[in-house]
Amino acid sequence: MIIAGANAAWRWLATRCFTIGQLLWPWLEKLTPEQENTLEYNLKRDEARIGALDFGKDGDAALEEARRLADSEAERRRGTDQKAATYLPLVAALIPLVLTLVSALWEKKAGSAPIWLNMLLLGPAVAYIASAGHWAFRELKVGVSHEPGLTDFEKAWGVPHPSQTLARRLLLHTRRNRDGVNWKVTCIKMAHEYLLRAFLTFSLLLIVNIGWYLARPLIQAWLSAPGPVLTTPRQAIAAVAQVDSLAAQLRTTEARTVLDNDCQRRTDGRAALTFAPGVVTTSAKIPSILRPAKGETGAAQDIRLDCAGKAVGLVRAWFIPMRLAGLKRSPGLPDPLAVSATNTVVSITRNWPPTGTKNDPAKLPATLLQQAGLRRDGKGRPIVWAITAVGPGAVTNP
Repeated sequence: MIIAGANAAWRWLATRCFTIGQLLWPWLEKLTPEQENTLEYNLKRDEARIGALDFGKDGDAALEEARRLADSEAERRRGTDQKAATYLPLVAALIPLVLTLVSALWEKKAGSAPIWLNMLLLGPAVAYIASAGHWAFRELKVGVSHEPGLTDFEKAWGVPHPSQTLARRLLLHTRRNRDGVNWKVTCIKMAHEYLLRAFLTFSLLLIVNIGWYLARPLIQAWLSAPGPVLTTPRQAIAAVAQVDSLAAQLRTTEARTVLDNDCQRRTDGRAALTFAPGVVTTSAKIPSILRPAKGETGAAQDIRLDCAGKAVGLVRAWFIPMRLAGLKRSPGLPDPLAVSATNTVVSITRNWPPTGTKNDPAKLPATLLQQAGLRRDGKGRPIVWAITAVGPGAVTNP
């Protein structure tokens, strides 16, 4: 009884896995030798049945019906060929779109979701498109087709009742063509299944990016890693001294310059500050400190600052793109930080060590220091409003 129950459970699990596998990646099961022998037997049996048919009652009607069956099978073949010929241009048209989308996602010019998630969805979509093209090509592969020929007419008119013999020959050719047409139908159904999954995957990709953009603040709050904890008095003293030093420098110097110098100091010159710019988003609301003029469009961008692979800060920059045109660029820096400008420190906020008793001083918050700075071009016009948050990575070993 126990063995029977275990076998039933394994069969249920295998069935579930098979169903899920077919849902994610459809495939055709290979025919067993017994099934192939059955197909050959059925063909020979049907040929024998057709040869034994007696059309003596109405040979002309039998010939008309045989023609109708042959035309129906030929129409079924043409229909599958037409669908395959339609799928192939569709697949060919999708390839440049996929390449453009891959480039845009990889360079963070489109999509708000993380690149790993976009590629995780884009990979199966590309595989589905390729498989749809593969099955469409298999459908169009030239195969054997049986059609009435000179020999059939010679046999038909070599006997007393040609219409009966010709009807049998037409039925025989139709039966021999049926397996090939069935294979073509199977190929086009497989191509359809893969195109459907490609469409659904692309739709899911768009939905994920839209949802990620709308829920990004909540996602960042959920996924934000807890700050490091200071476990010894020595670590606490070193952290306080580092924060004091950074705060003093941030009062007069742009945050990225301060963090770059600090990164090189802490790594003995082995590493420099690197930048990981996020997606540029357009915004109708421009901070008033930029003194926007009528008709100007604003934009915003997050830029992560890393030292030896560890995040040490995050810049949130608002700017007016048209004001950056024509300004000299600094190599190695992302826009809008790359444009040459003078920076004015507007404010400094210090969040650690805490001044109250509610927060544990041993736990470093997500933002230790925050600098707000305004960048101006050579004519004194404000071009970038940047708020830089300095994280715990700036006071811990890189």
